[in-house]
Amino acid sequence: MKITNKKYKNLHLASVEERGDNFVIDFLFSSVFGVLIAILTFKNYITAYFIYLSVRSLYYYLFELLYGRTLGKFQTQTKVVNFKGGKPSSVQLLKRNMSRFISIFSGVNDDERAIHDNFSNTFVIKDTELQKIEIKKPLSLIFHLAIICYYIYFFGIKPEQNNIDYPFLVFLSTYFIVSIIRGIKPKISK
Repeated sequence: MKITNKKYKNLHLASVEERGDNFVIDFLFSSVFGVLIAILTFKNYITAYFIYLSVRSLYYYLFELLYGRTLGKFQTQTKVVNFKGGKPSSVQLLKRNMSRFISIFSGVNDDERAIHDNFSNTFVIKDTELQKIEIKKPLSLIFHLAIICYYIYFFGIKPEQNNIDYPFLVFLSTYFIVSIIRGIKPKISK
């Protein structure tokens, strides 16, 4: 799917690439916060997972409520607006945030918007007058350091493990190894 800006001519919609960059940066940043807070308040993995999701939800909601954009959108010079191009209401942002985790699997659809955009009647637009910040590489490093801290916690500090601890550890280990391989894989130019 490509964003053509033909359906919503009054708005300059962010490109699929910009939306993808937003996703990666925000996922990394919100995940680092979520993992750290989940570890600090740890009781079991199910509770930790819900704390992690709650922190991630708060990250999106608060940044979009206060600034109209998340850290990823600061990098790509994009922001969330309503149909008229103004600031979305708190109810729209709540709907957007509640449906965000469902739309991860959809990407941008034929309506030139993601599910969480449609559900909340919001848009992500490009605005080159917005301040831009570069944070992609430091966030990736912080995310991987957080995973390493979890390993140290799991093997060094945690007094006892539950049955769910081991599958979760296998999942994190697999993810960590795949992300390192992707990071060091040479780029092939055509």
